[in-house]
Amino acid sequence: MNTTNLTSIALRVCNMDAMVAFYSAAFDIKFKDVDTFGLPSKFGEFKGITLKFVPIRDEDEVDFENYPIHQLGFSISDVEKVINIALKHGGKLEGDITRKDGKVNAAVRDPDGNTIELYSE
Repeated sequence: MNTTNLTSIALRVCNMDAMVAFYSAAFDIKFKDVDTFGLPSKFGEFKGITLKFVPIRDEDEVDFENYPIHQLGFSISDVEKVINIALKHGGKLEGDITRKDGKVNAAVRDPDGNTIELYSE
């Protein structure tokens, strides 16, 4: 049987500082500087997966409506805390917070406008 594992996810990033600050605060990811073929990038480890932030466009082009290209999902202990961190770093709440059977679900936009699904553990 062939074993396949997801090892990395690369996100095209506009607001590098805000993105690193948000993902570090919300998900406790520690980032390091990496030169990716001349692009000053940031790589962080999250539960065995490398999260790669690679710059791709100018900061003036931020557009939550037309540019969300990635959607991540995280199972976390405190959904409201991550929502507040997203808001602090230029993100926003996407839709309503759902509470059912003691579980909390929500979606936020990160500082670059990517959607993140949040599920309480």
